[in-house]
This record gives sequence, C-alpha cells and structure tokens, in this order.
Amino acid sequence: MMEKISLQFRDKQVQGVLQRDETKFIQLSLAPHKGLTKHRTPHNLTVLVLTGKVLFTIEEQSFVLEASEMLAVDPGVEHAIEGIEQSTVLLVLTPDFKLSENAPVLPRTQTLEHENAYRHPELIEHIAPELRPLVDDHIALCKVLEATASVPHEREIRSALEMIQTELQTHFVAEEQVVFPRIAAHVGGQDVGPVARLLAEHAHIRRLYAEARELLKTWEETGDAHIHELVADKIQQLSASLLNHLGKEDSHLFPMASRLLSQEEKAAVANELQEYTHKMP
Repeated sequence: MMEKISLQFRDKQVQGVLQRDETKFIQLSLAPHKGLTKHRTPHNLTVLVLTGKVLFTIEEQSFVLEASEMLAVDPGVEHAIEGIEQSTVLLVLTPDFKLSENAPVLPRTQTLEHENAYRHPELIEHIAPELRPLVDDHIALCKVLEATASVPHEREIRSALEMIQTELQTHFVAEEQVVFPRIAAHVGGQDVGPVARLLAEHAHIRRLYAEARELLKTWEETGDAHIHELVADKIQQLSASLLNHLGKEDSHLFPMASRLLSQEEKAAVANELQEYTHKMP
C-alpha cells in the first residue's frame, strides 16, 4: 500500500497527517507569531521545517530554524515553536524504547512535597482563625485539582482552569497585598526568605496557567489528539505545582504567620480579606 500526502500550508494550525504503529506525523501550518507554547512530549521528536522560518525554544534557549533544517528533541524536554514568517513544519514523534513501563518520562501522578489541609485537616488547628478563609479556599481548590491526577477529561480540564483562574485573580492577589507584606516585615522583607520564594512560585504558576489556556485554545481550534495530550500534561504540571504551593502555605506559612503576627495584625488581615471573600470559589 502507498499513501501520498500533500504538506502544503493548511487552514488548521495543527493536523495529524499520518500514523504508522506508534510513530506519528503531525503538520504545523504557522502564520507569523503563531505557534505552540511551552510543552513536553514523552516521544522522541524530530522537527523538519519544510517552508518558511520558525523560532524554536528548548527550555530557556531560543534559535531560528529555516526551511530544509531539521532538529531532534529528546523525550520530556520542554520546548515551544513560533512562526517568524508563514511556515510549514513536519513533526515526527517516535516512541522512546529506552524507557521501561515503570519509568515514564511524564508521570501521571502528582508527587506532593508538602501536606495540605484538604488531605490533612488537622493542620487547621495550627492556623489562626483570621487566616482560615484562605485555607477554606485551598480545600475547595484541592478537591478539583486532585481530579487531574490521572489523564483528565475535557470537563475536568475546564473545571480546573476556571477555578485556578479565580485563585489567581483573587486568592493570589489577596495574599500578595494583605498577607505577604505583613509576614515580610517579620522575616527580613519580600526579596529574601519564604516570602520571596512564594512570590516566585506565584509567578511560575501564573506562567503555567497561561500556557495551559493557550494549549487548550489550540486544541479547541484544531481538535488534534496530540494537542489534547499536551493540554493534559500541562494541566498536570499546573495542578502539581499549585497543590505543592498550597501545601507549603497550609503546613508552613500560615502556621508561622499565626505565631509571628500580633493580634492587631491578624485582625487587620481578617478585615482586609473580607473584600476578597465574595470573589473566592
């Protein structure tokens, strides 16, 4: 049997064109400044630029690939691609036979480094009542995030992203404007120590969320099965990062703040948090 396939520029940005056993051939038709945001795949990836010119990013390094150039990317390496000019790119994904079934590149379970109040409600006993609205918010979010521990379905993806969006727009802002500055006054400022670390995690989680939304949009536009896999993996990255962040706050930051802050400071925190309460899930 023979199958002839045209690789001319297409209306769809991403389209699977052929699959032979476990090897997939996917065509990207990229307009200028369009592409795929940072993502990973468990496959060996070969990138062939057929026409045009693209910007390819591997982790934090970016470089230009032109027509007739090819690039190989190892499994599990974060990468992104963007058209510099109208470009046609062929992606070839092949299995990584070096991996055993017990050692996948992209784990489908969430490894938590810190206990959270959802799994360990006894943590609440060490947190001042004035800070507990934030913990209640954590518990509601964790219920949704833990549903993404395995490969999530479309409904779970949308539900998680909607709740995470509320978390970023209300809870994160409340912490950054109300709680963190008061803790920072007791531990040396916001540019060092635990507050600096938590602010950096906020920025990282916001980036993962933006990437997840962008991949979801691409999947909605193309319906491509490979993009759905990328969305599911990004959601799992985002959920694991957020669950670990919430656990760090539940088990370390909030108990510490409960001891460091004076009663007057805690009362002020409780009053200021009220304006955010109606926005929280």
